[in-house]
Amino acid sequence: MVVVRDDLDNMDRGRIKTKDSNHHRQKRDNLNEFKAMERKEIALHREVDDEGSHDGFIDKLHNLDIKLSRNLSFCADKASGRWRTLMIILELSGHGVPWIAGTVISILVFSDLKQEFACNLLLALMLDLAVVGALKVAVRRTRPVYNEKDMFATVSVDNYSFPSGHSTRAAMVAGLFAAFLINGFWRILIGYWAVCVSASRVILGRHHVSDVVCGVVIGLLQFWIVYTIIWVPNDTCQELLTLVPYFGELRNQVKVL
Repeated sequence: MVVVRDDLDNMDRGRIKTKDSNHHRQKRDNLNEFKAMERKEIALHREVDDEGSHDGFIDKLHNLDIKLSRNLSFCADKASGRWRTLMIILELSGHGVPWIAGTVISILVFSDLKQEFACNLLLALMLDLAVVGALKVAVRRTRPVYNEKDMFATVSVDNYSFPSGHSTRAAMVAGLFAAFLINGFWRILIGYWAVCVSASRVILGRHHVSDVVCGVVIGLLQFWIVYTIIWVPNDTCQELLTLVPYFGELRNQVKVL
């Protein structure tokens, strides 16, 4: 009887061990299956992230542009004091109206190489107006919401922000003057002026940083086009000026330099 009881106990312990072993194996199989599903899910998420990475990168750049522009707009508020006044002066110095008016007067009073330069500068300014106006209408990016509505001599396309017309004009004009000025001091000065005008657009809250950066690039490209491709020589300038009504009479009324 004792032997039979021991055999039964051994059989029970064997059954328990077998049951525990099967349970452990099932648990291990379930764990492996779970890990496999987890790896598959992670791989799927990585594929989705890779597909949307470009959009995410563009969104990050856009958000950075908006945030950086807002942080740099120190003088966007009219209560900014003398610093805003200085930025307004820089704004006016890069405006198209005084540059076009000054260039037309220069064509009247200068002769030879200076007049040739003035004629091509006027051509460059007209090109700049056309390019910037077309881009503003095409892109239609609104100006920063904190921009004050106190800009000088604006037209309908000036309601749009991209690109910065002051930046394109300043970069182009600085490039043309730097190409013809002999004195290194004046070259540095005109370049410094162009940088200050461009920076003032963000500081005043008129533009986003990307508007200004792209504006500078466009302005330098315009300078290259005018200087290397469509530059009008002096003889051709003289022929074209004879076609302008009353140019001869007006030139006779001023002191030619």
